[in-house]
Amino acid sequence: MRQESTLLSSPPLLCDEALAPVQPTATCRLGTHLESVKTSRDFTRVTLGLWGMSMLADVAELVVSELVTNALRHGVPSARRIASDRCVRLRLLAQAPFVMCMVADPGRGIPVLQDSDLASESGRGLTVVEACCVRWGWHLLDEGGKVVWALLR
Repeated sequence: MRQESTLLSSPPLLCDEALAPVQPTATCRLGTHLESVKTSRDFTRVTLGLWGMSMLADVAELVVSELVTNALRHGVPSARRIASDRCVRLRLLAQAPFVMCMVADPGRGIPVLQDSDLASESGRGLTVVEACCVRWGWHLLDEGGKVVWALLR
């Protein structure tokens, strides 16, 4: 199920920090070249292993691979301005049993789930993401660009 995220722009909840659960996060800046897809998969597998969440590594790698590919294929070329050659960012956020995979890119185009022809060589990325996650969505950033996210369990 796709939805525009309010999760990323909501103010933090006020609570006693001593009682707040630990939410490990990890960020990887990626280049605009296709090798970044492999880098994102490797980063995801290693990070989830360090967090003791290896059971999600295969599905997380697949989802991250699709999100980063979409960022490189659609987000980067559609950007009005690219601040650096490392303008795609992958962020992983964990709160067991969930992992949030977020990919930011400089494009403002909204991701659209497509019905692809069986003979098509592309166009199935978000269908794969939707099949693998609890929920996915996107959020336009105030500073430009967007974040596409997927929640895994």
